[in-house]
Amino acid sequence: MDLAEWYAAGRWVALIDLIDGLPNACRLNEAIANDPETAEYIASLPKPEGEWAPRVSEFDLTAHLLRELIHEVKALKQVSISAAGGKPGNEKPIPGPRTAIEKAIERMEQDWAADVAEKFGFNRSDF
Repeated sequence: MDLAEWYAAGRWVALIDLIDGLPNACRLNEAIANDPETAEYIASLPKPEGEWAPRVSEFDLTAHLLRELIHEVKALKQVSISAAGGKPGNEKPIPGPRTAIEKAIERMEQDWAADVAEKFGFNRSDF
């Protein structure tokens, strides 16, 4: 593939798709992060709503196992603090990727809960 040919031919969508497919740890993203104009633009953007979650395409087996290991270490920390007579704080788990499947399951569970509540005389607007 010759990127100069893509540029000359005006294959902008293909170029953008190629750039979007690059991993986070690449030289392009390093250059973007160190560009003063881009840094000012990114800093001026509003903070995203909701909790951060990794992309599914970057959450491979290694990331999954590291996440599980961190959760186990945090659990051991909680047990150690409790065994020493202290009161452990709440440990926030590292989020996994968010998918449309999880959103659909959550929506179905909410619908099921609303149906059960309606059988007891509650209204869906009560939720």
